[in-house]
Amino acid sequence: MDDINSAMESVKIGLSLLGDSIGLIKKTKELLPEGDEKEAIEASLIQADKAAKLAESQIAQALGYKLCQCTFPPQIMLSQGYKQLKHHNEEEFVCQKCRKSSIAPPAPPINFG
Repeated sequence: MDDINSAMESVKIGLSLLGDSIGLIKKTKELLPEGDEKEAIEASLIQADKAAKLAESQIAQALGYKLCQCTFPPQIMLSQGYKQLKHHNEEEFVCQKCRKSSIAPPAPPINFG
C-alpha cells in the first residue's frame, strides 16, 4: 500500500506542477494584446486545465481512491480514519471540496403513527 501511496503522491505532485505551469501561462496570456490569438490561448488553457484534473481523478480511481461527484472532473476523497458504526468499524473518506462523507448518515427513525 505504501508503494501505491508513494506513486499517487508522485502523480499528484506532477499534476500539481502541470497546474502551476498552466497558471503561469494564464498570467503570461494577460500580457498579450486583445484579439483572436489571445482568445485561442484562453480556450486552450481551459481545456488543458480540465484535462489535467480529469487525468488526476482517473489515476486516483485506478489506484483505488474513492471519488466524489460534486464536480466534474470528480474530486478525490481522502481517508479520515475509521468510524465506529453500530456493528462494525468503517473507514470514512471525505471530499476536500464539499466535505461529503463516504459513510451515509444514519436513516431517521420511521414513525408509524
